[in-house]
Amino acid sequence: MTDCLKMEKFFSVDDLKEEDIELLDPTLRWWMSEQGQVREEEVRVTKERMRASIRDAHDDVYIVARDRAGGSPAGVMGFGCLDARFLPYRSSTDAKAAGLLTAFISPDYRGQGLGKVLITEVFHRASTSGCTEVIWSSNPRYRETAWKFYTAMAGNHTGTIDDFFFPGSLSPVWRKSF
Repeated sequence: MTDCLKMEKFFSVDDLKEEDIELLDPTLRWWMSEQGQVREEEVRVTKERMRASIRDAHDDVYIVARDRAGGSPAGVMGFGCLDARFLPYRSSTDAKAAGLLTAFISPDYRGQGLGKVLITEVFHRASTSGCTEVIWSSNPRYRETAWKFYTAMAGNHTGTIDDFFFPGSLSPVWRKSF
């Protein structure tokens, strides 16, 4: 049985709902912290963008993985309009690319294949919405967690981007074409 099929036994994936946002707060706060300090502004902006995607039929799409036992969200990922700073990383000038916006798995579920299930669904939904690829980077603070995962899901990074997350940051850029 594949990892995805095993995970479907325990989790379902569907669209983000308003009530999920506060339930995801502990996960967001866990990931959006450095040296024990929660980056409150980052959490607030992420939640606002999630709410806007629900409220305004926004171009952003967020999905959640739910624990089938309790229905609570165990992870969230989103994709949407590509930040203009990523345009040079498209496979061609004709490529219709989406940007990966958010990818956070509850620490309780890390390492169980849930990230793979969610990102595979993001790729599927982006493809069915007319995109030919998804492009993203990851904050340097996730070097030891997300970077290996993204390389496993998309192959080696296609380049690096300077100053994207903060002045002086250098981050890999991944691209998954369909």
